Amino acid sequence: MRSSKRYFALLFLLFALAFAGVSQTNYVQAKDTTQKIEKICLYLGQKITLADLPEGEVVLSKENVIEISPKKVVTTIGAGTVTISVKTKTETVDYAEIEVKKNEILSDLSFNRQSFAAHPLGGGSFQLPIPQFESMTCVWQARTPEVATVTQEGIITPVRAGFAEFSVTVTDSYGGVYSFVLGVEILQPKFTIQKQNLAKGCQTTLLLESVAGNPVVYQTRDTSIVSIVSYNQAGVVVKAKKVGSTTVVAQVDGVQTECVITVTNPKIKKTYGFYQKKKKLTVKVTGLNAESRPVFRSSDVKVAVVTASGKVTTKKYGSAVISCEVDGKTVNYYLAVSTKTAVRAMRYGYKQIGKKKYSQARRMDKNYYDCSSFVYRTYRAVGRYLVCKTNWAPVAADIGHYYVRKGKRIKAKKTYSEKKMRPGDLICFGGSKARRNGRYKRIYHIAIYIGNGKTMESSSTYNNVVIRDRGVFKKSEIPVVVRP
Repeated sequence: MRSSKRYFALLFLLFALAFAGVSQTNYVQAKDTTQKIEKICLYLGQKITLADLPEGEVVLSKENVIEISPKKVVTTIGAGTVTISVKTKTETVDYAEIEVKKNEILSDLSFNRQSFAAHPLGGGSFQLPIPQFESMTCVWQARTPEVATVTQEGIITPVRAGFAEFSVTVTDSYGGVYSFVLGVEILQPKFTIQKQNLAKGCQTTLLLESVAGNPVVYQTRDTSIVSIVSYNQAGVVVKAKKVGSTTVVAQVDGVQTECVITVTNPKIKKTYGFYQKKKKLTVKVTGLNAESRPVFRSSDVKVAVVTASGKVTTKKYGSAVISCEVDGKTVNYYLAVSTKTAVRAMRYGYKQIGKKKYSQARRMDKNYYDCSSFVYRTYRAVGRYLVCKTNWAPVAADIGHYYVRKGKRIKAKKTYSEKKMRPGDLICFGGSKARRNGRYKRIYHIAIYIGNGKTMESSSTYNNVVIRDRGVFKKSEIPVVVRP
């Protein structure tokens, strides 16, 4: 019995000792594996040596960020963050965390077609202003050598107009390598035309293309022939002053372009013509040269038509303006189409323009007229007596009143229609607004209508026989228009 008790006592002791041993093992302090690792910041291309890197297999958490040589030299090859770990037979230990950054100056740098001011062809070699590349190693290559070449110093030489493109490899002080593609427009500044005719007294704008913001200087070789009125980068306004030829020059950043201006003097010697229906004539414009290109038009093709060479055919009674646009100027030929008698009278009156003085007292003398004697004597010269045969011309009111009684009056409401009027008609000025003179309709003046809103008359204002542009014929001012 005692032996059994001893046996159980011994067994209990053994279990207690075993339990105590297990508990002691569980409370042994473990090694700290959470200690902080070294953090290193490098720039792309930079190298360092990790002298205290433990022996073992080096493990990188990310590829293409760094490379480690057998001599423990770290070379940065790409931007990013990587952890270096060392693996031994018993454990893997994180050694360092390396962050690789790009060069802040170069990494954010980019170029487009508008990054650099265009350069004119012929302006010589040049360099692009890129301050970010200073003190860095650059390798240049022309991608479009047919437009411009480039040296390793970045000196660009234009070859022809176009967009010149280059590739540049830049190595910074850390050894980081950056590649760029950039370019510049090579321009051929020139006037849109190289020669032009310009009529004396006229202005024209010479447009300049391919300037792209570069400063421009204009001049003319002979300012007595052509002068500069105004200018900007887009072009220059010039004025023709006298007949001749000179050159307008534009200089763009040292590059010169020219336009030759020849000044002409287009004229129609006789600007008024009086014809019957179905007659042919030619409007001749003088003062042109071989480069002049006249363009003829008729203001009323029902009255008269004109060919490209200026040949006119009259068609019906009325008036038309035969215009000729040439060398920036428009010259006009005023055509009146009427009866044989009216045509002859208007031609006779036209010869008196500027040659006869105005005088009421001497109205019937050889070198003098007043308004009514001019009308009377003009028609009398071609065999038509107004009112009656007499050596003393009737006054304007009597002429107008006579033809009203004869039923020769042109009707109108507020204004007279030129389509109803005919060259050779007589215009009688007066009306209720005129000063009272005791005469029919207060008529105080008379003129011959020659078409196109114009009259031929002896004028006290101009003291001569003149043609006046009357514009609109108002009935309030012209109570009577008659056809003799």
